[in-house]
Amino acid sequence: MILNYLRKNPDAGDTLEGITRWWLEQEKIEISVDRVVEALESLVQKGGIRAQKVKGGSTFYKVNKED
Repeated sequence: MILNYLRKNPDAGDTLEGITRWWLEQEKIEISVDRVVEALESLVQKGGIRAQKVKGGSTFYKVNKED
């Protein structure tokens, strides 16, 4: 679901909260934050997206265009 959103919006990037609230709700998908965390961690490990710590301690996720 997250990769589908990024395919439609390749320049998108957001925090866990933003992804859960805006990306998935926009797609009319109800999913727990824990499942979103698991999916994000898996996508980071596989190299599909990258995670970057930002000011305030949040993590910002964005498609990994380097691969």
